[in-house]
Amino acid sequence: MTQKSYVPDRIDRRLIALLLDNARATAFTLAEAIGRSATAVARRQRALEEAGIITGYAARLDLARLGRAMTVHIKVTLESQRIDVLDAFETAIAASPSVVRCELMSGSYDYLVTVQARDLTDFAHIHRDELSRLPGVTQMESGFVLREVVAPRLPLSLLD
Repeated sequence: MTQKSYVPDRIDRRLIALLLDNARATAFTLAEAIGRSATAVARRQRALEEAGIITGYAARLDLARLGRAMTVHIKVTLESQRIDVLDAFETAIAASPSVVRCELMSGSYDYLVTVQARDLTDFAHIHRDELSRLPGVTQMESGFVLREVVAPRLPLSLLD
């Protein structure tokens, strides 16, 4: 699908905010909140999707209830920045079943990797059996999330 050039206006930004709060909201519910017809809201939502601004919809999960209460962020340093080293690492990390996020970083380390573990023993297995075997890794520094202070959200200033 080709993405169209589309600049969201104030109504689109309100629609986005409502969908971020409840992606399952019906066009009728959204229309009532925005003050437009359900048809107009559905048309705007479709335009945002076609423009690639809305890229999908997802369920929010309580990872603790699923037995994955421990979130760990790992700073990873590779042996070099050569493209073959980066490619090998990225291919391997994408196949790692415990990794929920991996981002290439600027600064003193190369990647920030996030994993979900059941507990400390489970993380020790993930560290030994998954992460330490990744190609090109020379150093890893783990940080354990003690408490989430701000849940993932879109900065409100982007919706102004």
